[in-house]
Amino acid sequence: MTPATEPTLRPRSAFLDPADSVPIASLVWRDEAQVTGRVRSMRVWPVGDVASLECVLVDDTGGVSVAFLGRATIAGIGPGTRMTVAGRVGSRRERLAFLNPIYTLSPPA
Repeated sequence: MTPATEPTLRPRSAFLDPADSVPIASLVWRDEAQVTGRVRSMRVWPVGDVASLECVLVDDTGGVSVAFLGRATIAGIGPGTRMTVAGRVGSRRERLAFLNPIYTLSPPA
């Protein structure tokens, strides 16, 4: 591949800027995306023998599942937490979902 045809990879950052987020309603399956919203609900569900944390993240346009496989809890994440997540949009139970995304917690308002 020549440098002009090589795919450009976005660097992964420890900090996600909420200003770069798109509305949740605009998410498309298998695209990379970044969204910001509030955690509406949380639950722990088993995947095989391992517990996994699932949050529903909402903004003014809709909601999306955010799953952290192999984690029963994550410090700082709870109902009402404002957070930004980024990754590839997949699906879980026929709904759009982020699986093990990178994330940044926003300070409480």
